[in-house]
Order: sequence, then C-alpha cells, then structure tokens
Amino acid sequence: MEKSLQTDPITADSFALQHEIDRLRLLQQIALLTVSNRNNSETLPQILTHLQFALAVDGCGIYTMSQPGSPLSLLTRVGIDDSLACELQKIPTGEGLANIVIDRGIPHNWVDLRGESELYCGAVLDAGWRSLLILPLIAHGRTLGAIFFFQRIPRQFSRTEIELLEQICTFVSASIDTCELLEKLEWQHRLTQAGQRELERSRKQLREHLHRLEIANGTLEQLSRMKDRFLALASHELRTPLTCILSAGQLLDTHLQEGSPDTRALLSTMLQGGERLNALVEDLLEMARIESRDIYLARESIDLNLLLKSLQEKKQLDADKRHIVLRRGKIPDLLSPCGDLHHLERALTHILDNAIKFTPIGGWIEIDASYTCSGEIQAMQQQLEPFCPNFFSTTTTPDMIDVHITDSGSGIDEKERLRIFEKFHGAGDISLHGRSSCSPSTPSVGLGLPLAKGLIEAHGGILWSEDRTEGPGSVFHAMLPLFRRRSKIETEGL
Repeated sequence: MEKSLQTDPITADSFALQHEIDRLRLLQQIALLTVSNRNNSETLPQILTHLQFALAVDGCGIYTMSQPGSPLSLLTRVGIDDSLACELQKIPTGEGLANIVIDRGIPHNWVDLRGESELYCGAVLDAGWRSLLILPLIAHGRTLGAIFFFQRIPRQFSRTEIELLEQICTFVSASIDTCELLEKLEWQHRLTQAGQRELERSRKQLREHLHRLEIANGTLEQLSRMKDRFLALASHELRTPLTCILSAGQLLDTHLQEGSPDTRALLSTMLQGGERLNALVEDLLEMARIESRDIYLARESIDLNLLLKSLQEKKQLDADKRHIVLRRGKIPDLLSPCGDLHHLERALTHILDNAIKFTPIGGWIEIDASYTCSGEIQAMQQQLEPFCPNFFSTTTTPDMIDVHITDSGSGIDEKERLRIFEKFHGAGDISLHGRSSCSPSTPSVGLGLPLAKGLIEAHGGILWSEDRTEGPGSVFHAMLPLFRRRSKIETEGL
C-alpha cells in the first residue's frame, strides 16, 4: 500500500502543473491566432472554438459596437443556431445584460438566468440557457464590445477561469482593434489610390485643355495681329483717296457758291461724310500707333486752365444742342501736368464727347481738377489696379493732377465699367450706325474711350471711372503726372 502511494502519478502538484500547462497552451494558441489576425470573420470563430472546448461551455459569442454609445452587433458566435442568432443580432443601447457589463467595465457571471429582469432576449431561456458569463472587451481605454459564454446548466465560473479569460480578452480586444485599424487604413489606401487616379486623370485633362488653350490663344493672337494690321493698312490706304475726295469737295464748294440748293445740300452731305470717315481713319491710325508704341509725345509743361477752357469752348455748341450745362469747377493754378498738349486735348475730348452723349437733355457736365499725392494713389491701388494692371509694377508712384469729368447721366453698370475701355465695345448693332452721334441710343465705333485710355497711359497716367456719390451719373478721372523741371545737375549729367 505504501509502495502504491509513492508511485501514483496523479498528485495535487502534478495536477496543478498540468492545469498551468493547459492554461499557457491556450494562451499561446489564442496569442498566435490574434497576432496573425487580418480578418475578424475568419480568426474570431477559431478563437471562440478553442475557448468553447477549453472551458467546456455550450456556446459563446462576441458583440462589438461601432462607437461608444452605439447599439451592440453580434460579430461572431459558436454554439448558437441561426434562428436564435437573428434574435440576438442587435441589442439597443442601454438594454440587456451585455450593456450592464460594458457600463461597469468588469466581468459578471449569472449562475441562473431565470427570473433575470434585465435579460434582453427571452428566447435564450427557451433555448435552454441557464448560466451566462460576460466580459468587456477594452483596448487602449476604449470599450469595443463584450464576449459572452453560456451553458445550459447553472454554473459558477471560478476566479481562476475568469482571470484567464480576462487575459484572453486583452488579446482579443487588441486583435479586433488592430483589425479595425487595418480596415480603415486599407479603405483610406483605396480612397487615396482612387484620388490619385482621379488626380492623374484631371492632370491629363488639364494638360490637354492647356494645350488646346495655347493653340487657341496663339490663333487669337494671330487673328488679333491680322486684324490690327488690316485696320492699320486699310486706314493708311484710305487716307490718300480721302484726302483727294475732301480736297475735291472743298474745291467744288468754293466754285459752286451760286449753285442750286439741291447741289449745295448734296455737296454738304458729301463733305460731312468725308470728314466723318476721315476722323474714323485718324482714330484707327492713332490706335495702331498707340498699340505699337510708335507715338511721339512731347514732354512739356501744360497750362491746365487754358487746356480745359479751350476744351469747353470747342464742345459748348454740342452741349447746347442737348440743353446740357457745361461748366468748369476748381482748377489748381500753380500745378501743371506734363505731356503733349495736342494728344492730351484729343484724349479729354473723347471723354467729354462720351459724357455729352450719355447725359440726358437738361443735364449738366462739370470739368475740374485736383492734386493727388503718391501716397493717396498707393492707398487706392486695389480700386485702380483693374483699370491699369501694369501701373503699380513700377518702382515709384509720382504725384499727379487728377482731371475729373463729371456728368449727371444714368451711370455705368458695374459689369461694364472695365469693358467700356475695350476697342469696339460700343459698336453695337451695325445697322444703327449713321444716325445722330449725339443720341445715347446710337452705337459708336467704340474707339473714343480706348483711344483716350491709350493716350493717357502713354503719358504715364491712369484713366478710370466711378459712379457719383451724391446722385446718378459718372465721374471719369484722367490722372496725369506733374511737370517737374530738371535740375541743373540732371541737365549737366545728360
């Protein structure tokens, strides 16, 4: 008997050792599965199968939540038939035993579920469930869901079993969290790849559009050069026969002083048409010279009072025909603009013609001027730059004389404020040309304001417009650099 006791292999120590070996082997199996997990739907059922066998339970499952406070979804299960799984698929937020465990953050073992008031699905009792163990799944302080084990007999899980399952829950939680992160990264990668493909497609389209745009711009530039060359050549070629026609008409006018009224009216109409055509040819040639920068400008001091007085006198008759009051306002006495008297008078004439045309009968036009220092011009850069994109690219901004031509007309639509300075913008319906040039409904050739702008800018100035602040109407500003005498040092240096 004594010998039998000494050779018996089943002792308390060996049993404890075997139990520890089984525990470590189970942990190793679970750890290997979780480390290699790339897909929850494949790995988690294997983990539950191992746990079902090791704990000798009837079934188990895992609930997850998409975010804290969201409903629980049955991710995977073992030992639960499909019909019962449908009943358990969703557990609303705050209901059921699983949510109690998640809220508390600690495991709980229900030895007998019968009579449990917080049980969410009574169908589990019909399926024979009696005992239930639920443990929370937590990773990096974030609750991911819960794992549960059930048995069809009352069972109190031991403290050792619960501690083992808590260790396993650490592996399972980390595995689920990692897998979710990988899914997000893969989804983000797919989105990035799709975005890169779309970006590459957009770049390809952009390159194609840019290529077509370059071709179109080249064609437009070529057409613009051809148009300008045609206008310059046509104007130049028209000048000689026009001179002959006008000379002949003037000669006839001299010799037919005693002619019949019909003859005199016909001759007058011919001369008026010739003068009008001659003015158009001169404007076209002037525009061609401005664009080619082939225009000569004197740089001399101009008596602004005499210039504006002469301008008023020349246009007084046109203003009187429309019963428009044409007056001069304040003009500085001691300051003079620098430039070419003839060309400046032409530029201001075009602006004044435009004001007379668009001022209603009985209205008024005022011409005045003021001094504007370079600091004030710099402060107005945002307002002025759309009218003169290249002006502020220079290193210095000079002091200027600002000549204002103000009218009481209807003003200018904001969308048209820049376009009125484009060539031929005011041409309108060709069929309406030839009517009275004083009527605002009659379209013009569209060269007056572009010519004025080109001549002002050729002097180093700015031409721009704005609406009146006190009432309806427009203000055109012709800003011209001040005349500055060269010092003796500058003269000797030259």
